[in-house]
Formats: sequence, structure tokens, C-alpha cells
Amino acid sequence: MMQLSTIQAVAGVVLMLHSMISMQQFRAWAKATESADSPPLDIIIECLAGMCLLIAAVFARSGNLMTIKSAPYAAKRPYDALSYRPNFILFNHRGKHV
Repeated sequence: MMQLSTIQAVAGVVLMLHSMISMQQFRAWAKATESADSPPLDIIIECLAGMCLLIAAVFARSGNLMTIKSAPYAAKRPYDALSYRPNFILFNHRGKHV
């Protein structure tokens, strides 16, 4: 049986493709009639629904997050000691002239 996230992803892709085709048809119609209206609300809603379905499918498929483990030498030192880089300290800068 297919997982729910796979069904959501397929439905999201179908909705996005249909909204893309509908938008192309609307743009062709608007160009032919020389009207500069905004896109119809049903196309916008369809595009947003497809995007929401795709985002939900990606979040459902991603699984659990794993912890980030630091290197053994970095675990023993405090963070301030790891971020201290004396080569990047500048004393001759334009701040003293401001």
C-alpha cells in the first residue's frame, strides 16, 4: 500500500501542473483580449493547495531529525574558545575616524 505522503506528493504535483496549465491559458486569453486582470481566484487557490500538499508530503517523508555531534576535540572546549580567531581581529579600520 502506498504511504500517505506519497499520495500527498502526487496530488500536490497534479494540482501544481493543472494550475500551471490554467495560468498559461489565462495569460493567453488575457493577451488576446488585451485585459490586464489579475489571475482568477481558483487558480491561485489551486496553486496554494498544491504547494501546501507538497510541503506536507516532504515533512512527512523526511523522518526524525538527528542530533549534531561535535568532534571529540571540540566537545572538551567551550564555544568561545572555538570561535576565537585572532587573525580576523582588525585594529586599523574606519571606525576610529567616524
